[in-house]
Amino acid sequence: MDLPGRNQSVRELKSQNAKLIFAVLGLVVVLVLLSLKLAFQSEVVVEQTPGMPNNSVIEKTGMDKSSQKATLIALTSAIAQVNPSNAPYQKEFIQCFLSAAAYTRVSKNIDDEVAKLVDQHELGSHYFVFIAYEYDPVMDKHFVIGDVHTVNAAKDTSQRYVYEYPVHFENYRLWADDVLAYEGEKPHDTEWAKANKKT
Repeated sequence: MDLPGRNQSVRELKSQNAKLIFAVLGLVVVLVLLSLKLAFQSEVVVEQTPGMPNNSVIEKTGMDKSSQKATLIALTSAIAQVNPSNAPYQKEFIQCFLSAAAYTRVSKNIDDEVAKLVDQHELGSHYFVFIAYEYDPVMDKHFVIGDVHTVNAAKDTSQRYVYEYPVHFENYRLWADDVLAYEGEKPHDTEWAKANKKT
């Protein structure tokens, strides 16, 4: 029996076993770390609205400002750009971003506007031209400013509007709790509230 050869083979096997054990332990540690990261991960991209940047960060309870801006501009366009043929689609789109109470009110406004256009026998429609976006951190409100154009066979008229949104985030999505639209170009932000404070 070749005892020295046998001992060398046993040493080599022990060495290989030790290396394999370290490799398996390393893989277990990596697997545990990946599992923990997945379990506590809150940053995912769920959806994108038109105009949202490619590097958008959407988390379970928030999103970056550029994504908020793009989402609110798309929502504003859907609310403002209404005609009898696209109203069902616009209502379906805005339902994804409005709270139940806000959606009920805005949906009724869209139905009323469509009924008015049909009653007047005009093939009219509205479209929105974005001008500016502002966010007031004190009031925690977003403002989308733009021109709402009314088009019919005779003319195209426009009126400047401000759309005001208080929002919250839930389950990777921005939800507008309310929509307030008013004529003009000055948002009713903190500065406006101070200037118009009743004494």
